[in-house]
Amino acid sequence: VNSTISTDKLIPQSGTALQIGESGDTVTLVGSAVGFGGGKVLQVVQDTLTAPWTTTSTSYTPVVGLSVSITPAATSKVLVLGNLTGSSANGTGGACCVKRDSTFIHTGDTASNRHRSLSSLRVDHPNTTYSVPINYLDTHGADGSTAVTYTWQIFTESGTVYVNRDYSYSDVTYYGTYASSIIAVEIGA
Repeated sequence: VNSTISTDKLIPQSGTALQIGESGDTVTLVGSAVGFGGGKVLQVVQDTLTAPWTTTSTSYTPVVGLSVSITPAATSKVLVLGNLTGSSANGTGGACCVKRDSTFIHTGDTASNRHRSLSSLRVDHPNTTYSVPINYLDTHGADGSTAVTYTWQIFTESGTVYVNRDYSYSDVTYYGTYASSIIAVEIGA
């Protein structure tokens, strides 16, 4: 039986919750829904790397084990969180960034010969590391059916850059092992 009820307000009985429909029913709201609020967490994906990793690439290369794929709704945003712990040898340097697919996010502008990055990885002591955070709300541009991938990437000016270790990596108590992560949190509009 199809029926229409016209009213300005539905009030639940005292001490009970208002229920519309039964379990398994589909309820359709037509028009603008007000009072539900945006900013809800819709899904979370994470990748963590605890093992050391190195590269000698002089152009940005993905850090293996620090990448997440998420299929967000077209109207949502993705909060990208995480940290990259890294280092480089004395006299050399490197840099890191996060890319969404092939697009830089949260980096400096293009400027002449300068590289775009989130941070440098240049260090001047054998047991020094940087822990570079990212906290960035990304407007991803996905259509709701396409996955986007967020990846930590690094490069070196020369020599080697290291992830989750200092460049000396001496087996003594005041040298450490480290962890890095990347997290994508879909936030509803």
